[in-house]
Amino acid sequence: MRFNRRTLLAAAVASGCGVLASAPGLLAAEPPLRKPVRTARVPEDSFAKAPETEVILELLTGAGAAAEHAQQWGQQLQKLNVTFQSRQGVSTDKPHVKEQKLGRLRRVTVVALLDRNGKIVCEDRSFTLAQAQQLAEWVRELKAYGAQGAPQGKPMFGLDESQFKTLIQGLSPAVEAETIGLRFDAALSKLPLPSRHPVRLTPEGKRAIAAIDSNQTLRQSVKGLSVGTGLAVVLSEFGLAFKPLRTPEGSIELSIFPREDDSELWPIGWPLDPNRPQGQIAPALFKMVPVELNDVPLTEVLTAASTASEVPILLDYFPIDQQEIDVSELKVNVPARKTTWGLLLKQITFNHKLGRRIATDEAGRPLVLITTLKDSLKETTVGKPTK
Repeated sequence: MRFNRRTLLAAAVASGCGVLASAPGLLAAEPPLRKPVRTARVPEDSFAKAPETEVILELLTGAGAAAEHAQQWGQQLQKLNVTFQSRQGVSTDKPHVKEQKLGRLRRVTVVALLDRNGKIVCEDRSFTLAQAQQLAEWVRELKAYGAQGAPQGKPMFGLDESQFKTLIQGLSPAVEAETIGLRFDAALSKLPLPSRHPVRLTPEGKRAIAAIDSNQTLRQSVKGLSVGTGLAVVLSEFGLAFKPLRTPEGSIELSIFPREDDSELWPIGWPLDPNRPQGQIAPALFKMVPVELNDVPLTEVLTAASTASEVPILLDYFPIDQQEIDVSELKVNVPARKTTWGLLLKQITFNHKLGRRIATDEAGRPLVLITTLKDSLKETTVGKPTK
């Protein structure tokens, strides 16, 4: 069957609301639910929630010169209120940081080498005597966050592999409720957010949510997607984003903030497994189909492609709106030929300064993200661990 304007319209009607709504105004917006967004307390400062923690710096000395430097370091560390002890190192000693739980006390031990030049060499950093203040700041960080240190600027949002895998699993359940046409609070309440990871609104996030137009509704459905991807989509439409935040206590919260404020955010879809052919991940996207399109609305083509391939197609409205691209006004023209849905989506979006990226949600289900051409070339720097 050749896909033309008539067959595309039939596919759109057959799919009901579908993954994309070409006319979201036809759906009456559901009144906002009164169930409040569950949030965690925002601490006054980054160390406010730290449990009782003891940090001990254990200096390993060797050569006589290092022993001399130990005395100089000792004087500095006493001034900076850093608890330390020194001992003769042996060949099997290696710099490392370890953490122990002793009842309600958390003990962090930093084993570091004091070399012959007077430098303290730790597992992943080093300090000269002139950098004693930076060493003291790092010790305060360990006292607040434990052996993992502060999460900012670290791979996987500052989580270790076990924490990240647990979070991915918690964000993998599918969204079962319909969300299209809902206002922000109503749409958010439909998402089965993991109870062990409470939502935390930053001060900027609170202000952004308070400024949302009360008449603005979600333009697309996230039904069937994993809750992590669904949350990213819902937030993005309203100019927001989220990322996991490891607290000083060691728990993980979902921090919501304005999307434009931070480049480190939870992505809408994860990069494909490079060891699996795309045809195995989303086979219907790569089957040949006859196509002929004459002035067909882009939204109708996207709906038909999603229906035929059974792959959700999402619009990344935030950057698209910023570039003042009105997707509802875009038309598609393709001469009669055979192609795949994947190649067709690439062609028809490129002609409108858009791009498509094939990705997966947290549960490994395939999806297609339509975004700006610039953003389509970006890949998240956060690697999702294998299950």
